Order: sequence, then C-alpha cells, then structure tokens
Amino acid sequence: MTTDFNVDKLRFAQRQRLTFIESVAFWEGRVDRPRVSSVFNVSENHVTKDFRLYKDAFPGNLQYDETARAYRPTRKFKPHIGKGSAEEYLALLRAQAEKNEGVMVPAGTTAVTTDAVPPLRGRLEAAILNAVTRAISSQTGLTVSYQSRSRAEPSARKVWPHALLFSGTRWHARAYDEERNTFIDLVLQRILTATALNAATPRPSSEDKAWARWVEIDVVPSRALSASQAEVVAREFGMNQAGRGWVWRARMRECLVGYFIYLHRLDLKSDPQRLIELKDPALAQRYLMPRGGSDDNISKATA
Repeated sequence: MTTDFNVDKLRFAQRQRLTFIESVAFWEGRVDRPRVSSVFNVSENHVTKDFRLYKDAFPGNLQYDETARAYRPTRKFKPHIGKGSAEEYLALLRAQAEKNEGVMVPAGTTAVTTDAVPPLRGRLEAAILNAVTRAISSQTGLTVSYQSRSRAEPSARKVWPHALLFSGTRWHARAYDEERNTFIDLVLQRILTATALNAATPRPSSEDKAWARWVEIDVVPSRALSASQAEVVAREFGMNQAGRGWVWRARMRECLVGYFIYLHRLDLKSDPQRLIELKDPALAQRYLMPRGGSDDNISKATA
C-alpha cells in the first residue's frame, strides 16, 4: 500500500465505487469495468482510473485476467476499504432484490441471482418528512393533523419531535405531545398535515426517559427445540453461548423494546413455529400494549 494513501480522504462517490469493486471481486471472483460503469452510471474511462487507484494503493490484491477481461482477487487478497464481511455483500444483494434505489451503494446486476419478500413501502409525503426533520434540527414544534387508531377522525395536536426511529417496518417521530404531556411515537404516514410551531418545547428531550435509557433484552432458542436444533438457531440469530445454553443479548433504547418484541413475535405465548423466545416472558407484558388497545404505538415505554 502506498504510504500517502488514506481511505478516509476519498470522495464519497469514489469510495463507494472502490468498495463495490473490492466486494464483488472477493465474493464473486471477478469484476470488470463495464459492470462498474453501468452500476454507477459513469464512463469506463472514469472506472479505469478507479481500478488504477485501487491497484496502486493495494498492490497484489487484484490481478487482471486478459482472457476474461476482468479483475480477479489474488490468493493474497485482503479487504482494505470494505469490511469483507458476509453482511456487507448480503446488504448489496438485498438492495438488488428489493430494487432499493435509496441505498448508498447502487444495486447493479450481479452474478448471484437474488429475490426477496417485497418490502413495506408506505407512502409518505415529502413535505411531512421535511417538516418533521426541520423541527428536529431546529428544536421547534409542529401543529399536526394526526390520524390515530383510537379515534375515528384526525385530531389536531401540538408536538415537539426530537428524533426519528425505525420500528423494523415503519418510521416514527419520537416527540413530546402537549395533549398527553408525555413522549410518544407518531407514525410518519399518519401525519396528514404539519405546520411549523415556533415555540419552545414544554419538556426538553432530555426528559424522555424511554429514549435516553438503554436496556438489554435476552432472547434464547425456543425451549421446545432439541440441543442440536437450538445450536443451529443460535448460529442463525448470532447468539453467544451462555453456560449450557445460548443467548442473543440485544441492546436498544427502551422505547424500541415493544417494537422489537412485536417484530420477532416474542409476545406470542403459544406458537409451534417459533424458533426464539424471551428469556424473561414477563417483558412482553411489561413493554407491549394490549393488542388493539394502543393509540400511536405498541409500546408502554413512552414516559
């Protein structure tokens, strides 16, 4: 590697192309100029400079196969820009399978055929997201028209959002709600209108205990599984050995616990298909609202 080369000083777009080159070469065994050019919509001459830069920076990592007219990883190959992890490449494949145009690394045609369950694509007005993110950035409030599950018609509310959170399926605004005098989660798609409210929040975000507090949730293989089955499930969910068993110790903000439990079906008391369960089943009752009984979220941890 050249002594003056610093990956962190690369322009963002160039770093993405070099990461793509490195990852595809390693996982698929070859990468060529036309493919990189097509994926990133740049000229092949531009891509030639990328390959030259990579080879100069990391000599001996890639070699050119004149017959295939492509670059292949050498036996001494070692990832330098990307992590070289399975998750990194699978994320690329997932983006391709979901036809996700919003990812940082474009998903071009790969040598590996992929497909995926269609992701949830809730419709969100750009103006609503813009109003929420600007309110968060400027630490100001919003007057919103919000359609909750507990009311038949939309209601006007004054809220002060301070963060966004993803529940696994949808985006929410974590906000102080004047009507309830507490912090709640608002599903972004349920905000019908949003108008800037230039007033200081009655309660600062530092008082949002469920946001500030971090908790660890222990998830274990289903107790109905055999030892061999439990070991496979542990590998599938990235669990670590704990005594004679396995545990996935998931750390998260307390306001996310209800979503986590709901997303992984950890609240179901009897499910013969379940592979994992809570080490402490009482957590489901503690963090989840009764089904159909919540207003804006599924978590009890709102204050």
